This record gives sequence, C-alpha cells and structure tokens, in this order.
Amino acid sequence: MNIKGIDISKHQGRINWDKVKADGVQFAMIRMGYGLAYEDEYFERNVKECERVGIPWGAYLYSYALNVEQAKQEAVFALKLLKGKNPTYPIAFDMEDADQYKKKHGMPSNAVLVDMCHAFLDVVENSGYYVSLYASLHWLNTKLNSSKLNRFDKWVAQWSDKCTYKGSFQMWQYTSSGSVDGISGRVDMNYAYRDFPSHYNPKKEEKPKEQPKDKVQHVSNQVKSHVVKAGDNLTKIANKYGTTVAVLVQLNNIKNKDLIYPGQKIKLPNGSASKTSKKYHTVERGDTVSALANKYGSAWSQIKSWNKLDSNYTIYPGQKLRVK
Repeated sequence: MNIKGIDISKHQGRINWDKVKADGVQFAMIRMGYGLAYEDEYFERNVKECERVGIPWGAYLYSYALNVEQAKQEAVFALKLLKGKNPTYPIAFDMEDADQYKKKHGMPSNAVLVDMCHAFLDVVENSGYYVSLYASLHWLNTKLNSSKLNRFDKWVAQWSDKCTYKGSFQMWQYTSSGSVDGISGRVDMNYAYRDFPSHYNPKKEEKPKEQPKDKVQHVSNQVKSHVVKAGDNLTKIANKYGTTVAVLVQLNNIKNKDLIYPGQKIKLPNGSASKTSKKYHTVERGDTVSALANKYGSAWSQIKSWNKLDSNYTIYPGQKLRVK
C-alpha cells in the first residue's frame, strides 16, 4: 500500500487545495508550529482547506527543545493548537536540527534526545491522538536508536529511491523537491503504508456517559472483545480485563505484541470483565505523573482531571492521588 502524500508549512504559502486534490494527493501532514509558542501562520487555513476538499490530514511540530521538560511543554502547546480539530493521520514530533539551533545552544546527548521524543509523544498520545516520530534516517540510526521508542510509529526522511531504515516505519518522506499542482515551488513528498483513517478516527471515540453517583456501575462478565484506543498496549488491556499478555497474543494470533493499532478489535478470554475499582497512590519523592500513569495503566490527562492538577502536572510528596 503506497498512499501518496505531502507535508507542508508556511513555506509553501497560500495553497490551492482544489488543484492539490485533483493532482492525486491523498493525505497531507501540516506543520502546526515550532518550539514552545510559535504557531505556523497557515496551519488553520491548511486544516480547513484539507477538510473542505476531503484530504485526510495529520500534523507535526518542529522541536526546539533542549531538554525533557521543554519537550513536555511543546507537547502541551501542540495540544492547544489541536484543540477542536480531528486529524485522521498521525501527530508527529519533528526531531532534527535543520537550522543548527541545537548545535549552537548545546546539543543534548543521545539519551536525552530519546527521552525528549518519548516525553512529547507520550503526552500527546495520552490525550487521545495517534502519534509518530519524524526524523532523518541518520538520526534514527544514530541519535534516536533506542528500544524506548519502538512502540511509536516512525516517519522516515530519506531522500532516495528507497527507504533503507531497518526498523518498523509507517511513512517515508522520499524527496524535498516534489512538484504538485496548486503549490508554487517544491514540496516534500511522502508515502504512507497504512490507511490511517480506516484504523484511527478520533471522532468515533466518545467519552462514556457518567453513571449516577447513587448507583454502582456493574460490568458484564460477558465482555468478548476490546477495541484498541490510542495509548493502549497489550499490558494495559491485560491488566484491565484480568488476563495476561501471553493469553491475548495466543488468542488473537498476534505476531508482534508491540504492533497493535487504534480501532483493532482484541478478542478476550471468556469471563473477562473490566476492572473499574478506583485506586489511590500517596506521592513519594521522585514520583511523576507520567510514571504513575505507566504504573497504573491510566492516561496522564485522566490523572490530571481526577485530581484537578495544574497545567504543569505539579504533585508533591504526601499528596494522595487517584490513579485509576
């Protein structure tokens, strides 16, 4: 499956999206902004025009972060830009140093770069979006070569006749010198290898209705399957339904336990039931919201909502938090 797409920013100026559609472009990755506070001046227009002409879109944020905390702040900024929008292609973290900013201001170590990518992608994913990491082949093979990033989709930039990245990837930027009707000058061209809209559509994800406080919510023991949502993994699903990863892998004939996708239906063993009991955690020194979310299989945003945390997810030792 080779799905033809483009990625664009303000550098392409005012695009004639009717002509782009007619020229066979099947998706677009739109730059939403860069750094901690800079929105791309054409982001809103490009989103509206893609939706008007029927081109599925995703978005990316070019990172100027130099540490993990700044990467998290960029994630919060990205979520602000995405509020009220419904991308059906990934939200990507653009990790590169095209203008030598990182080099001039102190290039982070490879380990810190990996942690920065993980932090951004984890925050955005836990807010319900499908995420991806954009980087060049060289960066993926050298600076970002870590198992910590294996569970995230990769969008590989390699301007060549073929992509030679050895890891798993779902999009390939194969040239920066493409030509598309409706766009003045050159444009980046891409192939996607997954029909993202058929697997992932945030519009279909609805919040469960709140139960009356004076009634106990009972979960049927006849649960037969679980529909994967953004941020799910087999460990979380197994914990939720009181089973094991090994059982789910065998029951669903899963070849690679890290490769499940939103919208996929996971069969459950008979008698599985969702665990809905609340859990609380007393904060200890060194705890973070991200660590607690991973430990208890909850989303960052959900822990924030339950406990009315501030936008910086501030917690302190001795604080009692609802974590599930």
